[in-house]
Amino acid sequence: MASAQTLPRDAQIRIVSGVGIVALMLVFGIVSVDALRSYLSERSRSAVEPLAPGTFKPTAAQLAALTIKPVLAMTFRAQQITDGNIAIDDDLSTPVFSPYSGRVTKLTAKLGDFVEKDAPLLAIEASELVQAQNDLINAHAQFNLAATNEKRQHELYAAQGAALRDWQQSQADLAIARATLETVRNRLRIFGKTEAEIAVLENAPASRAMSPEAVITAPIAGRVLQRQVGLGQYIQSGAANPIYVIGNLSRVWLIANVRESDSGAMRVGQAVEVRVPAYPDRVFKASLTYVAPSIDPVTHRLPVRADIENADGALKPQMFASFSIMTGDDVNAPAVPQSAIVYDGDTARVWVAQNDGSLGLRPIRTGRVAGGMVEVIDGLSAADKVVTSGTLFIDRAAQTG
Repeated sequence: MASAQTLPRDAQIRIVSGVGIVALMLVFGIVSVDALRSYLSERSRSAVEPLAPGTFKPTAAQLAALTIKPVLAMTFRAQQITDGNIAIDDDLSTPVFSPYSGRVTKLTAKLGDFVEKDAPLLAIEASELVQAQNDLINAHAQFNLAATNEKRQHELYAAQGAALRDWQQSQADLAIARATLETVRNRLRIFGKTEAEIAVLENAPASRAMSPEAVITAPIAGRVLQRQVGLGQYIQSGAANPIYVIGNLSRVWLIANVRESDSGAMRVGQAVEVRVPAYPDRVFKASLTYVAPSIDPVTHRLPVRADIENADGALKPQMFASFSIMTGDDVNAPAVPQSAIVYDGDTARVWVAQNDGSLGLRPIRTGRVAGGMVEVIDGLSAADKVVTSGTLFIDRAAQTG
């Protein structure tokens, strides 16, 4: 004959105290006999079948306040997200420096203007240019004199009317005059003078007054992106900062710094999706064209760069931007809303709906996040249902018993 099951002492005390309370309520007519039987049955069942740790059985009212949804199957993209800014493409822009010192007498190109190649940007009153022009005239005259002397000495030597030494000296003088003339020509080329302009200056009479005004022209066709000079300003040759920057914005750069922990996944050629606050609904397609060979020692981040086509000029230099770098193949995995996850330190858990109406706390391993959904690498399957709203309430209720 099987022995009767003995309840734990604390369960016996709860049942006896509960029966006593209900008996008093029965005496005073507060509850019916049927209600008493239902209460005793429920108390006995809860005493005999205690819930396992990490399990919570909500009441009907509590259950109505919760949101329970099935685990979704989602496609997660292998990507790294970071921030950066739009910059001028250095391959399509050129800084303009003044080759000489002087005072600005005229400004032709303004900020934002489009200029053609060799179009005038500004004029400078440069004493160096006047000196170089005078030196050219003098050097040209000395060269002509040396050439005439060499020819005469050669003829005299041929007629045995002069010594070989005199002819050789005239040849040396001619070589020196030719080198001096070419040196002065090169100075004028550095100042931006063309071969035609140099030829005109060489043949100018010595009495001709030289203009001190030098015109600086655009080295390429493009838009004036920067202008760091004003009318009447004195500028120095060899300055560190350019007076103009001329560039083409049909293609721009996105420059960003990737976290050191993500740097190993960066490769040239990876596809990039770019977004800017000015156009929140627009995605710009790009690709990585440069990955720095080393980590920045100050920020401990990896500089990367992408080329972005900008035919309509929507992207402006210095705009803030965010971009997603595609670092691998897409992955299909279970996913739950971020609100479903309860974090305890580094451990992530979710409340899973059980077949008996209870909720079980289950640890999971998470992965990527996209659109408010979290990839679940381990711990859940597509057949599970999880609490997506009210998880903190369940935590508190489960802890208080």
